[in-house]
Amino acid sequence: MTKSDSEFCRLPVDRQWIDKLLKRHPNPNSRIHNKALVVAPMVDQSDLAFRILCRRYGANLCFTPMIHSRLLLESEAYREKFMIKVVEADRPLIAQVCGSDPEIVLKASRILEPFVDGIDINCGCPQGIARRGNYGAFLLEKEDVLLKLVRYLTPRLRVPLSVKVRLLPNTDPDDKDFDVPKASLALYSKLVESGIHLLTIHGRTRLQKGPSTGHSDWETIRKAVDMFGSKIPIFANGSIENFSDVEECLQVTNADGIMSSESLLEFPPIFFRIPQTPTRTVGRMQLCREYVELAKQYPPVKMGQGSKFKTIRTHIHRFLHADMQDDHQLRQAIVEVKNMEELEAALDSCQASHDAKRHSVAAETLSWYVRHHQSEEKEVEPQDGTATKDEDEDMQGASCQVLFGGDRDGDY
Repeated sequence: MTKSDSEFCRLPVDRQWIDKLLKRHPNPNSRIHNKALVVAPMVDQSDLAFRILCRRYGANLCFTPMIHSRLLLESEAYREKFMIKVVEADRPLIAQVCGSDPEIVLKASRILEPFVDGIDINCGCPQGIARRGNYGAFLLEKEDVLLKLVRYLTPRLRVPLSVKVRLLPNTDPDDKDFDVPKASLALYSKLVESGIHLLTIHGRTRLQKGPSTGHSDWETIRKAVDMFGSKIPIFANGSIENFSDVEECLQVTNADGIMSSESLLEFPPIFFRIPQTPTRTVGRMQLCREYVELAKQYPPVKMGQGSKFKTIRTHIHRFLHADMQDDHQLRQAIVEVKNMEELEAALDSCQASHDAKRHSVAAETLSWYVRHHQSEEKEVEPQDGTATKDEDEDMQGASCQVLFGGDRDGDY
């Protein structure tokens, strides 16, 4: 690794940099102006059109989908897909990258940093493909590798560096004394000491997914805020289903912002409080129409950070998940549509069905987001579960390969 003087441009850690960023790019639609309301990095789903839709409904900071550092350097087609299109309506924006080789991650970040307001390292992906690619949540369990990466990047990047993390899991069934919060906070402390500018904490381990997801551990996030919040901003991530959850999480954690992912995919107005109105006034059909129009303007192709029409179709599936549970004809139609014309015809059919049934927008509730909920009670699942023997066959990881790339690790 070269260490020429020209490489080093360490940015001072400014505790107020997120606040200044939000003021520099204000979103008049935001309902909370002194906190970040953040669209999470989501593979093939936090595309440009979707980010703008979320900003329309109150989000004031967005992350790009995860960008694979090595592929950004090696593949021209991949670069065309993930290069950032500068759109004023899409600021502020942080690019998330993955990888573990310091030089490769730096080179990829240097390509992206002129177009974004920060670079984020993915230490949150729990899928088997991330383990094989040596990135995501598995980096948290390779402390030396992670800290080497962070310490290499912090003096060399020209924009702030953030890290998105999970809680550390106990992967040793014989270690009865493993303390998840204590171990996690110890690692976070080293990241802060290494010079990062922002920490986003998903209050679950990598083992908490699917039916075993459980509630995000907001109390541990609060401990992190108490320990490091005077040095850098901290975002809380996990268990945000509605605006009341946003307010409750901010109260419990005292975080500088709230990041949401899956609930936003189904209902982008999560951050959009409507005063004194406990029920919805924005329906899922309206969201479908708005996203389709934005996707026409900002298609998920070159520089749109999506996988062409597949991205659009997947968003519509999320929006209409509740309808599809009872309407198998609609479900099949959405699966089979191949272009915008066919998609809009399917949406017309769904709207006609709503009209015939006198569908109530006010009565709509989340469906796809709560598909794994085992209980209405907000209890934290045990954090010390060990990895299962079939984790390598993780279906989510397999689906990522099918949907978003070939057979190369992380090719999405």
